[in-house]
Amino acid sequence: MIVQVDAKSLEWCTYLFLSQDPVGVEEWYGVVNDPSKNDIHRANETAFKLPSRLVAKVFLFRWIYRGSAFAYSRDPDFMGVSRKVDFWQDVIDRYYSKYKGLHKTHLNYIETVKKTGQLVSPLGRVYDFEPQKKRGELVWNESDICNYINQGLGADVMSVARIITKQKFDKYKLQSLLVNTVHDSIVADCPEKEVANVEEIFLDVFKELPKRVSQAYDINWNLPMLGEVLVGPNMDIH
Repeated sequence: MIVQVDAKSLEWCTYLFLSQDPVGVEEWYGVVNDPSKNDIHRANETAFKLPSRLVAKVFLFRWIYRGSAFAYSRDPDFMGVSRKVDFWQDVIDRYYSKYKGLHKTHLNYIETVKKTGQLVSPLGRVYDFEPQKKRGELVWNESDICNYINQGLGADVMSVARIITKQKFDKYKLQSLLVNTVHDSIVADCPEKEVANVEEIFLDVFKELPKRVSQAYDINWNLPMLGEVLVGPNMDIH
């Protein structure tokens, strides 16, 4: 059997850690404590008058990397909602109005890169940037600046998760094998008799992850994390 665990909303969680946005952090605790009653994307769908939860979700995960209003107005995923640049700029501004801490973090990152040419992750990874020539002048790619540090943080956190998982598999002498990892997921191939054990291990990994990341990098990872487990006879286990 295939058992897969996904880190729930990994890139949103890591950006909340980076920004410590108070509104986002409060919402995140609600999701982790009771996912059935707390849905960030449904709340944003209603608050920002978007046509569906899916649109609100996809928008959020592009907005955290500073997608432009023009890009939304020309994107097939969003053109059905509106092709007007002003419409999407209004949505962008309202998201920033809600998540002021994240907005401030974006602006700080951009200003830091313009002054120094680099960003340093709380876990120590260094990102170097150079301005790019566009229409005859040098400009900084704000999307990359706001993207790399968060994507890298997610990758580092998931590396710790994989190490914890391997340690637990070895501790319990499981026959199950770790067979794949892609971005925010870890996949194991398991005998049926071990499926329940592996499910429990995967959930425990994400409960332990904040403490273990804090220990590994000498920081205070102050946000809970949540793993979502799927089980099936093959990878078609959505």
